[in-house]
Amino acid sequence: SCSCPKPAGCRLARAMYLLVFPNRDYAVGALSGVVASVAAILVMHPIESVKVRLQVGERAGVADEGWLRRMGELLRRPYCGIGPHLFQYSALNSLRFGSFATAKAFFERRHAEASAAAAGGSGHKAAQLLPLHEIFLCGAFSGGCIAAMLHPLWVLKTHQQAQRIGAAEAAAGLWRAEGLRGFFRGYVSGFARFPLALGIFFTAYEALKRLPSSAATSAAAVASAPATSGGGESSSVAVAPSGAASVQELLARAGCGALAGVLCWTSIYPLDVVQSRMLGEAAYGSERVYSSALQSFKHIYRTEGLHSFARGYSAVLLRSGPVNAVLLPVSDAAQPFADRLLPPSDG
Repeated sequence: SCSCPKPAGCRLARAMYLLVFPNRDYAVGALSGVVASVAAILVMHPIESVKVRLQVGERAGVADEGWLRRMGELLRRPYCGIGPHLFQYSALNSLRFGSFATAKAFFERRHAEASAAAAGGSGHKAAQLLPLHEIFLCGAFSGGCIAAMLHPLWVLKTHQQAQRIGAAEAAAGLWRAEGLRGFFRGYVSGFARFPLALGIFFTAYEALKRLPSSAATSAAAVASAPATSGGGESSSVAVAPSGAASVQELLARAGCGALAGVLCWTSIYPLDVVQSRMLGEAAYGSERVYSSALQSFKHIYRTEGLHSFARGYSAVLLRSGPVNAVLLPVSDAAQPFADRLLPPSDG
């Protein structure tokens, strides 16, 4: 039974972590991910729409119409599909940061137990940074969770953006022509795309933060980052950095986030082109051209050439830098607040 002074609160906390979140580590990461999503989505969506329209081969007008007119056509109805995108991106980052935090906490506890055993169970060992290969595994685990759970939302959003139609129309078209299978177009290829992409994403961000040029500006954040024990209690005291140090740290982490985003997208961009074709294709059933990832690769290469796998890449560079310069630092900043806001898991 619970020995804390508020047993009802403890029961509520246990129910929340059992029914809503897998564990407290996941809850802290998930909440910070949702907060970061709200900050990033308004920056991302118009550029995401341009990227998808370029990837599916859309040509806005003819060459002599001018660059501005063609770009204006690509940006027509730029927030088409923002409803599913907002829901999907919040769900994505809740799952991405929550599952990453869970995997990271698992490795941290394992290292802490090994250190305690080596020290004979006495003394206190300071938290150590995880090796980068374990950060990659945490990111890959996060990517696998996303591929398994969020694919239908990805199909719906891409179908909307490519066809410039509403969520209800896109869902109805997929369901009417292909049934439930329509929402799982390209499902298997997601298990190649997301684990690799997020392994690189989190590893690059962590490695860049550990560079000598970033180490000094990150010292305050390391000191203030909450370390949670199995019961969810914070095992460190937050230390607020000075205003100048905070600004310097924010700029450094924004730069790290931007570079990590560019590296992540560059690593999987050809597969992203293929998935956009598969998920956004207006044809249904047996009329589809892009029916599998391998067949789509062959068809695009044979009919359009190698350069087609880079179509829309400039839009990705324009998007991934600013978006991840916001997303990752905001998530970092939100984690201590989420840790203080959420109740302990066992009272």
